[in-house]
Amino acid sequence: MECTTVARASLHNISIIEALELGIGDIIGVYKANMIIPQIAFNETKSNNIIIPSVCPVCNKKTEIRQNADVKNLVCVNIECPAKMIKSLSHFVSRDAMNIDGLSEATLEKFIQQGFISKSSDIYAIEQYKDQIVTMDSFGEKSYENLIKAIQISKKVSLANFIYALGISNVGLSNAKLLAKRFDFDLKALMEANADYLVTINTIGEVIAKSLVEYFKKEENRLEINKLEGILIFIKPSNSNDVAILQDKTFVITGSLNVYDNRKALQETIEGLGGKVASAVSSNTDYLINNDMLSNSSKNIKAKALGIQIIDEETFINMIKEI
Repeated sequence: MECTTVARASLHNISIIEALELGIGDIIGVYKANMIIPQIAFNETKSNNIIIPSVCPVCNKKTEIRQNADVKNLVCVNIECPAKMIKSLSHFVSRDAMNIDGLSEATLEKFIQQGFISKSSDIYAIEQYKDQIVTMDSFGEKSYENLIKAIQISKKVSLANFIYALGISNVGLSNAKLLAKRFDFDLKALMEANADYLVTINTIGEVIAKSLVEYFKKEENRLEINKLEGILIFIKPSNSNDVAILQDKTFVITGSLNVYDNRKALQETIEGLGGKVASAVSSNTDYLINNDMLSNSSKNIKAKALGIQIIDEETFINMIKEI
């Protein structure tokens, strides 16, 4: 049996802490969710002595416990909290979003501390601070020039990547692509859509629909989007009117790949043809892609038990050619 040393396992909300009765110094059991992500399975000692902070450790403003369905979350109520800014901006510039190379969390933190940026549109006005930036630690003329070049390149972006970059709760890249296509790459139409219409879209449930409506309803978000629209150029895919040949089909990918460079590349192909990629095999899965179709992996075993077809890359490629 292969052993792994786990240094940390995330606790996503207050409800998990309460259910496990966690405390400092407890002895816990940990497992790997989906054979990758460390999660706490049980708590042997249950000291239940964790004190939930009443103030944010970053900005010292008040925190609140908010309940969404059956889940309690601890949130900082300060909309200008630097930690929130860093996470939000880090997501905005990430590879699957605006893809601005050179803006790490550490760099964003420095820029926020210096007052250069506080919202995403400020990134596109960073040139006014050139004199200060080139004198900062780990920065110079070359680093500055590379950053400006990356920012300029990011101004041409697909609507799907931009929607994802906004960081709307529960809206991942896959759903962002689906929404862009469904609204014919019209951001204004998406912003005005109501929840009743949104839930009619495949994979967009009530939770995601609510997140979208609430996000676009906020005046500060609409103003920021309008500002960004004046800066960015949205690229409409040349095949936007093509038939989504994998529409309503859900795939799970596992094992090593031979044709595609990585799972992300294969996922983008599937999503580009209207399909969806899930992380786990379920009754909603249509195909499991695994080049080792005789493998005794947990996903293969579950797929066979549910009667889900297991295909390799070659079969998948032939399938999308023939449809």
